Amino acid sequence: LVLIMVLLFTLVLLLAFYVINFVLSIKDMGKNKISAFECGFVSVGKIQNSFSIHFFIMMLMFVIFDLEIVMFLGILVSDLSSYVSFLLMIFFILGGFYMEWWYGKLVWVI
Repeated sequence: LVLIMVLLFTLVLLLAFYVINFVLSIKDMGKNKISAFECGFVSVGKIQNSFSIHFFIMMLMFVIFDLEIVMFLGILVSDLSSYVSFLLMIFFILGGFYMEWWYGKLVWVI
């Protein structure tokens, strides 16, 4: 009986917060507000806007390095025997960073 009361109270509270949020929210139906957001590109106007490949490469590098940081966190909480895998990962990260520097992909010029 207590579980049903807690579940009912939770649902009522959830519905009340949802209705309060809907009533108090600012509703702006302007042209920019209802259009799709595409990474800073203006969606109104010409469709022939060119997409910068350099922006895409920088995004990929960010995702890859972000995943490597997550792997570092996993290595930090493990035992001492993972020291070799830590060194291999550092080697691959520094090698990838050197390749990006060598091919000139770290320069932000469009």
